[in-house]
Amino acid sequence: MSKQEKVMVVIAGLAIIFGVYYFFIASPAKTIRIETGKTMAELNKLADDITAELKQWNLTEAEAYIITQADIEWTKDPFFEGKVSWKPGSEGTVIQAEKLEFNYTGYIELGKKKLAVINGLDYQIGESLVGESLESGEYVVRNIYPDRVVIKPKGKGKAITVQFFNEKE
Repeated sequence: MSKQEKVMVVIAGLAIIFGVYYFFIASPAKTIRIETGKTMAELNKLADDITAELKQWNLTEAEAYIITQADIEWTKDPFFEGKVSWKPGSEGTVIQAEKLEFNYTGYIELGKKKLAVINGLDYQIGESLVGESLESGEYVVRNIYPDRVVIKPKGKGKAITVQFFNEKE
């Protein structure tokens, strides 16, 4: 063994000894004690202060309405403008390939990256389509264009071109 190898072995041995000492001997397991009562009291005081401050403001009717609506669960997605042909989470039946419906409702291009919104979900080139009527990985996005998207079934199958659908037109 050369002198350089001996030095490296000694340094590695010292590192192991230090690690054992540091983790097992010098620093015993520290338990962290959390005083939830004190923390909760501080948070409750903060919430009360904010509520008192808001009551002092002269809110318009519209502002008061917005504040009350902040806690209510939304029933409709305010950003979705398209039409979904399938409903997520519902137990569907098996649908034959010719009855599948693809809705291409959105196109996003960020530099070289292209995204297509198909059936309410966004996909990049090469990703497999998912949905209640699709088996996992059955269809793959091949190309994305602003006016159409090309979807190809896995294995031997003819590519499907889906035209962009704009509900506003």
